[in-house]
Formats: sequence, C-alpha cells, structure tokens
Amino acid sequence: MALIWDLLGGKAKAGLILSTMGYGLATNSKYQTLIQEAGINLIANTLARAEFQTFLNGKEYKGTNYYIFNVEANQNTSSSSFWTEVIKKLLVNGEALILLQDEHLYLADSFIKTEYAFMNNKYSEITIGDYNLKDTWDESKVLYLKHDRRRAISAINSIHGDFSKLISSSIKGYQNSKARKGKLKIPTNLPKELEAEGALQEHLRQSMKEFMDPSKDAVFPEEDGFEYTELTESKGSKSNDSGRETKNFINDMFDFIAITLGIPPSLLKGDTVNTKDAVNNLMTFCINPLAKLIADEINRKMYGMQEYLNGSYVKVDTSNIKAVDLRDIANSIDLLNRNGALTIDDTLRTLGKEPLGGDVGAMRFITKNLETLENVLKGEG
Repeated sequence: MALIWDLLGGKAKAGLILSTMGYGLATNSKYQTLIQEAGINLIANTLARAEFQTFLNGKEYKGTNYYIFNVEANQNTSSSSFWTEVIKKLLVNGEALILLQDEHLYLADSFIKTEYAFMNNKYSEITIGDYNLKDTWDESKVLYLKHDRRRAISAINSIHGDFSKLISSSIKGYQNSKARKGKLKIPTNLPKELEAEGALQEHLRQSMKEFMDPSKDAVFPEEDGFEYTELTESKGSKSNDSGRETKNFINDMFDFIAITLGIPPSLLKGDTVNTKDAVNNLMTFCINPLAKLIADEINRKMYGMQEYLNGSYVKVDTSNIKAVDLRDIANSIDLLNRNGALTIDDTLRTLGKEPLGGDVGAMRFITKNLETLENVLKGEG
C-alpha cells in the first residue's frame, strides 16, 4: 500500500519501494528580526521627537548647540534622522560613536576603541559610510554612548531558537490539518504498461491531478484493482488549535523581546487597551534613561564640570513626545499655572505652540487666595 501524497510528490519509487523519512524543523530568524526591528524603530522614532534644550548661565538659550541638536546635525543629515540612526546603532551594536568636528555631529559606522585606565581612550580605524578616517580620535573629541545588551541578546537568540522550532511545528500542524489525505490500494498484478520505472507514478499523478485540486469539483476515476479511501478526521478543531498555538508562540516572542528592549509588550503589538499606562511605562523605563544617557555624555564632553555647575548645559526634554488632548490636561495646566509652577512659555510648549520669549513669556502667576504659612502665623494672611 502506498501513500498517495508521496506518489504525487515524486518521492516514491516505482516498484513500490517505500521508506519512512524524517524532516528537521527549519529554524529561521524572520519573526525575531521583525519584532526586534519594530521595537528598535519604536524607540528610535520616539526619542527623535525629544527636544534638546540648551541653557546658558541658568537661562534657556538657543545658539549653535541648540541648532545642531534639534535641526541640522551636519551638512548631510537633519537632527531627527541623525538621532534616529544613533539610537538604532546603540540598540543593535550596544554602542555608538559620534564625532565632534566644526560644530557638526557625525555618526561613525565602525571603529576600534582602545581603552586606558588613567588616560583618555582612543578611537581609530573609524569609518563613516565609505569614507575611512586615518587619524586617531581622543575621548574628549567624541561622544561615546554605551548600552550593552549582549547578554540579553544572547538570551533572546537562545529563546528564539527554541520558539522557532515550536512555531515551525505548529505551522506544520496547521498545514497538515488542512491537507486532504487518503490511501490508495494498488493491485499486485499491474498492467504491463505500468510496470516500467516511473510509469505508475506518472499514471497516478495524471489520473488524480484534477481530483486532488481543492479548487475544483471532481470525481476520482477508480480503475480495476485501485481503491482510494478518504481519511476522514475532525479537521476543524485541530486546525483552529494549531492556529491559536502559532499565534500564542509568536505573542510570547513579542513579550520576551519587548521586555528586553524596555517596551511594554502591548505597545509593540499595537494593543489599544490601557495605552496611557503603557506609554507612561515606555517613557519611564526606556525613553527617559536613554535621554539621560545622551544628555550626560553631551554635558561632560561639550560643556564640562565648571560650565555645568554655572548653569550651562543640555537637557533632553521628553515631556512633549506624547500627543496630548487639551481636555485631558486643561485642569492640570490651570492648577500648575495658578501655583506658579509653570511660566507662560512652559504652558505654550506643553500645548505644542511657539513660546513668547522675553519677560512676558517668563511670567508666573499665583492666585490671591494662597498665602505663605509665615504670613498666616503673623496675622497678615
């Protein structure tokens, strides 16, 4: 007795020599690549919306640094595109090197870092695109960002290897549950014209081609001695179970990779339930730490301790990244305004509008029904 799918697939040999064959499940990286790329793009595109606020002697000031951080990183790249690429390289490679030259920022594609204990590190064999830099750069002339995720990536790769097999197995199970199966009884006394090598196989392929086509209604031409029996199974529940199983395995991969990147899994999967809480967690545990990493490196390299202590520094402001509904923040803005916590310009920035600037924009307000405790105790309130 021969298996009809083997005969139609060209695996059986004439003379009814059948063999049992096992196939290893292929492991591929398409799911891992898709999920990681989605996560990295989410983080990079989110952080690229942040504003680099520059301060001079304690007051916000827009000068050259503000321009290169927020508008044009260099003559070939806008700042938003530049920071997007920086974050992608940082998350993928665990490190990123930015060269400071002529009031421009350049992202290195590759480099070799030589570390020292009591002197500045050195960077050599730097490439930017197809251009190779022959000189060696000192630590003080670059911004070096490190976000080492090698152990996490190694763990994810190991987990993906296991889940890839499970996903492939569940997909195979789903396909098998949908496939049409049957058995064909073949007589021992075959006609002479079918005894030649491959003749039986070709005969069955041609005679059953129309019958096995799922898009057509057909009748099996049963010949003398040939008996075809359909193998009837409960396919519906099996196929549904396999489909759900596949989806669950892929969802698990989303969860593992999202947690590794610091992203709430629901955001990475596009779920809309509890989006507000998920966005807050994204900002708190993923975006803000990266923003501080960048700000700290800029402040220590481009400003230094003395300028920083005197109030000249950079702040990566992520407060305006989230889209806000005026109805959701109206009460909060009113409360913060009447207590002097926000200036007029602070409020305008929160609303995504252009600040007024000058003394008017810096004005603060306090409602008259509030008084200091000292004045109340003195009877002046």
